[in-house]
Amino acid sequence: MNPQQKRRNRIDLFQRTHKEVGFTRFPSALRSLLERWPYDAENNARVARGADGREVILVRQPMGVEEYEIDGRPDGRRIHGMESAFDFHRARFDAAKQSNAPDAFDLSAENCAELFHEGISYHHRLVLLFRLKDWKRVERDAAHVLRLIEFIKQHARCEEDRVQLDHWRPDIARFNAVGHAMILLEESHYHDALKFAVGAIGISEAVADDGPDHGKLAEALLESVRKSLANPPTLCMHEESLFLRHDDYWIIRYHGHAALLKSTRGLCCLAVLLRYPGREFHVSELLASLVDASIPAAEVTASGRPRDLGDHLVAAGFFDAGPVLDAQSKAEYKRRLDDLRQELNEAEKLDDRDRGVKAQNEIHAIAQHLASAVGLGGRDRKASSEAERARSAVTKRVKKAIQRINEAIPSLGHHLTARIKTGYFFSYNPHPDRLVAWKF
Repeated sequence: MNPQQKRRNRIDLFQRTHKEVGFTRFPSALRSLLERWPYDAENNARVARGADGREVILVRQPMGVEEYEIDGRPDGRRIHGMESAFDFHRARFDAAKQSNAPDAFDLSAENCAELFHEGISYHHRLVLLFRLKDWKRVERDAAHVLRLIEFIKQHARCEEDRVQLDHWRPDIARFNAVGHAMILLEESHYHDALKFAVGAIGISEAVADDGPDHGKLAEALLESVRKSLANPPTLCMHEESLFLRHDDYWIIRYHGHAALLKSTRGLCCLAVLLRYPGREFHVSELLASLVDASIPAAEVTASGRPRDLGDHLVAAGFFDAGPVLDAQSKAEYKRRLDDLRQELNEAEKLDDRDRGVKAQNEIHAIAQHLASAVGLGGRDRKASSEAERARSAVTKRVKKAIQRINEAIPSLGHHLTARIKTGYFFSYNPHPDRLVAWKF
């Protein structure tokens, strides 16, 4: 719920309270309400009935009161003429299916942002309902958020959006399960509640060692979500991200999550790619960048050049090796040459000598590389494996670095897996709707 909507809700609440209690001055009604209800962080929610007879949830804050609708969308707004944004986008998907074009449906970054923020409001109300012990509505809202997460995961256009709410799922699923178990307890189905708690939530069967005890089981259920209540999931879409080297470690932060990883060549290569989104780096350029990086002495040859200990890879002399080129590699080279020729033409038009020299040098280098790999009539030469091993080794190290990141920050691992291109040319290609502000 955004600040403007919260303010509107407060005003609406105060106006209804004014009518209900009969005060003639708006500030007096507010003061009276706040004086009757001192702020207590542990007991700050209650259900009230407005002047129109509807039940609402009131939340006492240090400086005022917030209001949530108890049913429907938490802020009471209708979105695109429907009860919620989720209902609207599901209706869009149903219409696409009826038109036999379900594959044409997707959720843009803007659509996902709308659903993300709506999901937050439902989660806020879910926590309030849990504190109010309204178990049926707890189960209802938890199930709603779980369906919303799955819908985004299936239909989001951007990979980053598909996994944005993944870290919410375990906590929401637990709220849903606890709500269902508490309903069973209230209906005096103790054994069904215990069986469900053990199977779905992981509650120990030891709670029943002394026989049926409703209070003991209820306490165990509440304890299972205590940490989730204290640490609700967050949504970090525009926070500055960090990929910073400090001595022999990389400090990485993404979407509110942080990790400290021991420096490796793969992480060094990733840092180069992240600095220049959209730019293609030939594998030789990435190898050259490692020469400038601080590489452990054990991985440096007597001549001062970096050596890949696992693959006996030496960066120098790369173009003299002559790799075997498959069809994909040839297509990559052709595309890069086309780009370089276009860049060279633009440099000549703009009289940009430095840019032209750089493009010409890379064209010459690629031409030499192709000449050493392709013989007369376009037939592949039987060449040494040095260059292919270079491509394979760098690809392996970059992918291993992404795997390490994925273990520490899964959302960033998904992002890099989707946006890092490997091969003879490496690049980082963030989706234009989900650009990342990296700080180095």
